[in-house]
Amino acid sequence: MKYINLCGMNLSQIVLGTDGYGERIDENTASAMMKFYFDNGGNVIDTARMYCTGKSEEIVGAFIKDKRDKIYLSTKCSHPLNLEAGDKARLEKDEIASDVSLSLKALDTDYIDILWLHRDDIDKPVEPIIDFLNELVNKGIIKHFGASNWSYDRIKLANEYAKKSKQEGFCASQGLYNIASRNGVWDPTLAHIDTEKEKYDNGTIPVFAFSSQAKGFFEKYDLGELSKKAKDRYLNEKSINTFNIIKERAVKENATVSSVALKMLIEQSNFDVFPIIGPSKLSQLKNTLNLS
Repeated sequence: MKYINLCGMNLSQIVLGTDGYGERIDENTASAMMKFYFDNGGNVIDTARMYCTGKSEEIVGAFIKDKRDKIYLSTKCSHPLNLEAGDKARLEKDEIASDVSLSLKALDTDYIDILWLHRDDIDKPVEPIIDFLNELVNKGIIKHFGASNWSYDRIKLANEYAKKSKQEGFCASQGLYNIASRNGVWDPTLAHIDTEKEKYDNGTIPVFAFSSQAKGFFEKYDLGELSKKAKDRYLNEKSINTFNIIKERAVKENATVSSVALKMLIEQSNFDVFPIIGPSKLSQLKNTLNLS
């Protein structure tokens, strides 16, 4: 496992995502995956207040209870109440504070290492948001904060204000990023890092990449097990050409297709990338980490 220093935190480059914990992924399976990840050097677990109506945070909290000082906890707040209805991100002070309070209780912890704002509302000025997040930092409730599904320019604007006001800014961006070729945009509220890659290539803003394996597209394509959703989102000539490159390299390196796909994502980026992986089975996690 490789480690990267981010704001004084020595983070494992591969981050374990926990969406689905407590619903489509039962607690025993989730705990087994977190244990395997931790035992093999992983130390960043990413969750969110809205994952499975808080069940994910509860399961993560139970696992990290006796190893809190060895794991960096990443969770997200301020998700719209009804995204499909067009609700905006909840970025007022009381909304952020409410989510953070609920997260701390569910996670059974006194602090959050990285708090992410789960969505953006471009009609909201960045200044009061940065000011309040720094209040939480100063109180020790959170250590650092990031922007999930914010555009590069909005993060830059917020960080310029933070620097000018001598405060902490967003430590990183969390967005959709992988080496498959997308068939359009299925959710315009997501940040698609590939469309802004030239801006990120200046290396000033690290990226936590969700859907870093394109929902397992390359592995499932190799096995002939693509779902309709995977086909609709990623199946095209460019993705198949990328798969052929991955497969050839995997054979040469005696590695799994999933692990090579992550390596190539990291290698193609001129900025620090922390791929977030979201296995639903222990076997998938082992495959991704190229471990048996």
